[in-house]
Amino acid sequence: MKRSKNKENPTPAQDAAAATQAAPPSEPAAPEAVSPAAPTAPEPAPPAEPAAPEASAPGAAPLVRNKYADKMNAKKKLPKQAKIAIAAAVAALLGGGGWFAVSQMDNSAPVSQDTAFSELGFLETYVEGYGQTSAKRREDLGKDIKGTVSEVLASPGDTVTEGDVLLVIDPSDTRKELDEAMDEEEDARKGIESAQRSLRAAQESVAALNVTAPFAGKLIPDDEAGEPHISVGDELSSGLKLGVMVDDTVMRVPLYYSNAYIDRITEGMPATVSVAYTMTSVPATVEKVEKIERISPDGTKTFRVTLVFDNPGTLTKDMDAIGTILVDGESVVPADTGKLEYSREKDIVLESSGTVTAVSGLSYYRFSAGQSLLSMSNPDVTDALESARAGVESQQKMYEKKQERVAELEALIEGATVKAPISGVVVDISVSEGEKVDGQRAICTVADLSSIVVNASIAEIDIDKVQTGQPVQLSMDDGSMFTGTVSSVSMQAESNEGSGGGGNSAINFPIVITVDESPEATLSPNRSIEFKITTASSMDCVIVPSSAVVYTQEGAAVYAKEAEGVTLENAQPIPEGSEVPEGFVLVPVETGISDDTNTEILSGIGEGVEVFLAAPKDAWEQYEQEMNGGTAEVAVG
Repeated sequence: MKRSKNKENPTPAQDAAAATQAAPPSEPAAPEAVSPAAPTAPEPAPPAEPAAPEASAPGAAPLVRNKYADKMNAKKKLPKQAKIAIAAAVAALLGGGGWFAVSQMDNSAPVSQDTAFSELGFLETYVEGYGQTSAKRREDLGKDIKGTVSEVLASPGDTVTEGDVLLVIDPSDTRKELDEAMDEEEDARKGIESAQRSLRAAQESVAALNVTAPFAGKLIPDDEAGEPHISVGDELSSGLKLGVMVDDTVMRVPLYYSNAYIDRITEGMPATVSVAYTMTSVPATVEKVEKIERISPDGTKTFRVTLVFDNPGTLTKDMDAIGTILVDGESVVPADTGKLEYSREKDIVLESSGTVTAVSGLSYYRFSAGQSLLSMSNPDVTDALESARAGVESQQKMYEKKQERVAELEALIEGATVKAPISGVVVDISVSEGEKVDGQRAICTVADLSSIVVNASIAEIDIDKVQTGQPVQLSMDDGSMFTGTVSSVSMQAESNEGSGGGGNSAINFPIVITVDESPEATLSPNRSIEFKITTASSMDCVIVPSSAVVYTQEGAAVYAKEAEGVTLENAQPIPEGSEVPEGFVLVPVETGISDDTNTEILSGIGEGVEVFLAAPKDAWEQYEQEMNGGTAEVAVG
């Protein structure tokens, strides 16, 4: 609902005009009862014969009055009590000071009951309704705690400080739940470890579908299995040996030397390796000295020395060789020959089964470290990997839930000593000592009554007018007054089903009003309160009665009377034969805010301009008949 409030006092002339409209006709007063200083109203002129349409003033379009004007203006009339009061005031003015009203407004002819004057005033609109008070901060305590109430240390209405103990509950039942929850948490943790092991195995199986070189080297066939022949599309089984990856660029040979040199041969000493089969001699280096004890066939105690050297490309594993080490200028030879070894070698064995999707040349091909030798596909293996991942995720979620439950129960046990979380007033305690609680409801409520809010709903038609920060007037049934501010406006509508059974529903939007602190009165929660939200206001603005505003095809306008020596801009003449009093012209105006009583005029006319108000309904009907359905339309506001 919208209302307006004009804080400026109306002029006596306006009071007189309003009273004339509100009061019933009365017998004219005797001449001696009228103050000599008060001007007397002239006798109204007899109604003029309606002029034919062609007698209209040049340039003025014929006007057709809105025959519903009286109905539209009816809601704007003053209440009966107000009319009686104004009439009494006018009578007093005419009896003792009516001259003041005339001199304040105009020195010209008195105002008739169909006119009023524009004036400066204060206009505001607001949305009003009822809401319910509530503490801005309210804490419900004791919910979910199970046990027996052992102590109750507070009562409703007590003022408490944050941290004060309000009541104590024996949480024996909750402790039993905690023990069970901790066991379940441990089982869930072990479940995660098992799921992670399964995941690692599945990942290794998928990785094994792609066989790669473990290091740079050459793949040679296995002596027993022979050279494999593999093609794309072949089905291979886990355990199949593809060959041996060897690094034959560097060779080693372990040899045994007499213990006489055990302290004289050291790592890094130069040596020479000779292979009789290829009649090759290559430089070498002492890589390792192992002080073991081995007895040679001739009974000599020996220790082991490993020589390392670069393969010139003609040497292979198991060739016989000897190594000569230069020790203090003396060439020392081993007790017997040794056999050459590759510096690195590893059997390449399939660890997963599958269908070959790609294969490189295998036997005797040289590969770099990590290069793919063979690739396979196996849906069972890849599906097992996805299942293992899902298993880990599921176990992790279960473990987290168990952890949360343990933390929740621990908090409940700690909360069994119920303390005030805020400073405020104990609103409710619904248990007594010795009572058993099941954890299904709150048993104590504390509220901060120093900060009160009003929860209300605004109809869909008005919600666009309400914004945060707007001032609010609040009033209780006992007359207590408060002020506040709109602090939040929800964009989520509430739909309340209508009671008419037709399926219609009223759409409202929740708002919150923060109430200002008042040293003169206090406000309690859960009380019904009336609110008025100021949605628009205009100070010192030009206002006219809303019934003075008419609407043409070009926009809003008023019938205004030009004062002597003053010409109104953009004024248009009135057609002859109309009921608009002589001297009035149609003036386009720009309107601002309005309500059921007054309308703000932003431009077009200023303060103190006499305007014509809507005529009674029968006058419009008569005029409409006389105009025979003229084409120009003017709707009375």
